[in-house]
Amino acid sequence: MMNLTPIKTIVEDIKSIKIQWATNIAKAGIDILAKEIQRQKFVSTKEFDTFLKQAIVLLKTARATEPMLFNGLKKCLATYKELVTKKADLKTMQMTLFKTGKSYVQDIETEEAIRPLIGAKLIKKNMNIMTHCHSGSVVKILVEAHKQGKKIHVYNTETRPLFQWRKTSQDLIKAGVPNTMIVDDSAPFFIDNLYESDIDINMVIIGSDAIKMDGSIYNKIGSFSVALSAYHSKIPVYIVGSLTKIDTENTVKIEQRSGKELRPEAPKWLDILNYAFDMVPAKFITGIITEYGIIKPKDIKKVVKKHYPWMVK
Repeated sequence: MMNLTPIKTIVEDIKSIKIQWATNIAKAGIDILAKEIQRQKFVSTKEFDTFLKQAIVLLKTARATEPMLFNGLKKCLATYKELVTKKADLKTMQMTLFKTGKSYVQDIETEEAIRPLIGAKLIKKNMNIMTHCHSGSVVKILVEAHKQGKKIHVYNTETRPLFQWRKTSQDLIKAGVPNTMIVDDSAPFFIDNLYESDIDINMVIIGSDAIKMDGSIYNKIGSFSVALSAYHSKIPVYIVGSLTKIDTENTVKIEQRSGKELRPEAPKWLDILNYAFDMVPAKFITGIITEYGIIKPKDIKKVVKKHYPWMVK
């Protein structure tokens, strides 16, 4: 008899932010799906069909801004449809879909190893680099540049209301990368080199939760203002993200979280808007650091069609 409890547990962990950051969410979601496909004893292809479709629906509800997860689910479903067309038996379906899921997770891990080397080439000695929120991929690029002997200083925001900067700073300090935190509200002014100060920002590097087909991206709230300020001062803005984060169907929505994150004891009749993400327009972005090199926003659609045709209808 099918059991959706393990899937529901991962979904709840994602919703409660016990599991967070796009790559971790995608890996956790696809990994549990693959494991349960292999582990469970289905009595028929009909029961397997029901399990697979219900599990995919559940995982899609975990977060509104997770195309890396959604694309992994799309790949699994496309593989399943091919198996149905070929009239594969239940055992073949389970083994093939297990391998599809595990392969997708492995590809994500391979991409994570490639991008730091690609991104570090952009960084020169004595650069002051601004980042926002926490992105493991961004941290790996900065650490790689440091390992290559490039003296850099990283400035990062506190990232309210969950203060993800703490993870960023911990990782950078552990790796020996000089790091300074600034509050969110001061970030646009701090970046703007039109003001005469003793610190000039040379580059902005931020992560991405989703990449749109027009080259714009979704990321943690505050990313828009950081990128806008850099654009105003002609500072290059680089985005880090796998092409598997592409929102090919333009379905990603800006998530709004509970106002209790901002003020747990808020007055009863006070409405609080708590956007978790915002959008950085393509025109603010110099390039997107991907597993296939640094891509101009205008070229995203072409590159996706070339390397991931199954993602595009």
